[in-house]
Amino acid sequence: MSGSGAGTPPGRRSGETAAWVSAVTAVVGLLLAVLGIPLVGGSSVNRTIADNAGAPAAPASSTPDRPGSPDATDGPGATHPRASRPAPPPVPGGWRRVEEPGLTVVFAVPDGWTRKERNAIQSTWTSPDGAHDMSVKRDTSYGATAQDASAGQLAWYRDTARSSMAALKASTHTTRQNGRSALWLEIDYHWAGQSEPRKRVEVFVPGEAGRVYQLLLDTAATPGGLATQRRLFATARAQLLVDRPARS
Repeated sequence: MSGSGAGTPPGRRSGETAAWVSAVTAVVGLLLAVLGIPLVGGSSVNRTIADNAGAPAAPASSTPDRPGSPDATDGPGATHPRASRPAPPPVPGGWRRVEEPGLTVVFAVPDGWTRKERNAIQSTWTSPDGAHDMSVKRDTSYGATAQDASAGQLAWYRDTARSSMAALKASTHTTRQNGRSALWLEIDYHWAGQSEPRKRVEVFVPGEAGRVYQLLLDTAATPGGLATQRRLFATARAQLLVDRPARS
């Protein structure tokens, strides 16, 4: 044969063929990896053969509920683990903050109000003219939920021999208090042996260790008294902080 390129030496052809096969194999392997198709004896990208076998993988962005998040622990019989607690809101003008370490509660009362009673389960305050009474109570007597506690308390109120309350008309409303599911109780009544109508508003909020906190405001049901009661109760609710351990 004549000409300079009569053929390629066998050894060179073998080397070129091997290089070509290697290049094709590398390209195929890259395509399979990009498509997520496992090679024999290997795995798809970012997974091992043992990863959650038979179970769906959890989303990478999922995070557990943070301990102490009030809404994450709401529900019947729920507990509310201690965590970093919010600072008390600023006390409005004409009010002052009250701490009751024995009841693990912080609240506020208007200036000039005096403590009428304090015992193992409640702290009661009265206005200078005696027209309004406010109590903060922490109890386990009737159950660990707002619903159970309100039902038990209302049954006690209806026992006139013990409560001295007569002609009760009650209504309840679901609400939120301290970031938790709570219950709002309204009672129209009069004291036994008297005819002056009265109004009691009360909120029940579940706390730690099966305790339920109650904030109530009781007043004579006059137009002026009821308007004042609404304002006082709204401010008192905003200032209520439950499950507050004594500061060391």
